[in-house]
Amino acid sequence: MLVLALAFALAEAPSAMEPEIEALVARVQQYFDRIDSFEADFTQRYERRLLRKVVEESGKLSVKKPGRMRWEYQAPEEKLFVTDGSRSYFYIPLERQVMVSHEPRGAMGLDEGSPFAILAGRARLTDGFTFFTSKEEPARGGTMLHLIPTSHHQEFETVEMEVDPETGAMMRVILIDGGQNRTEFTFDNFRSNTSLPETLFQFTIPSGVDVVLHSDPPAETR
Repeated sequence: MLVLALAFALAEAPSAMEPEIEALVARVQQYFDRIDSFEADFTQRYERRLLRKVVEESGKLSVKKPGRMRWEYQAPEEKLFVTDGSRSYFYIPLERQVMVSHEPRGAMGLDEGSPFAILAGRARLTDGFTFFTSKEEPARGGTMLHLIPTSHHQEFETVEMEVDPETGAMMRVILIDGGQNRTEFTFDNFRSNTSLPETLFQFTIPSGVDVVLHSDPPAETR
């Protein structure tokens, strides 16, 4: 029985990347290696399985390597997530609240090794994921990849990614957590190597707002 169980486990275990998948992943990495900055319009769609609830938001994304990102939510509610690579802010004007983290991550799975860390030039695709053919249907005419992270992530267990098979551009990213809840990001009007000022990734906390600290500031060296 033990031998049979072991044989079954080995049969079910993920195998190494297929040559076609490996070539496509390399194309995607090469595409982002050539980019120092970019802007894009995004749509973010949350699907909560148990609640049968779908929330959709949209806005503009600006990225400058290494690690600087600005997500300007414009509809249905204005919000702002911005990080300068060492500190991040999530500002909700209607609630007059700013969430501050002294780590370069935030509300959208920006921890080390996430797909968005790859976008921002903080990681490489193959450093944090193993890639397989996806069963997910493409929505933008691209090719789907199924990503399994090589380490634990609190925000997601697997990732589905739609990419342009010709250029390697990332068109859509879906984060799926343990409860099968989905957070989908779709990118349009991608503009690469645009001139983005450093001030775009800086944030001054408005007076009179509540400030919530999500991590302690790093200890000062003496």
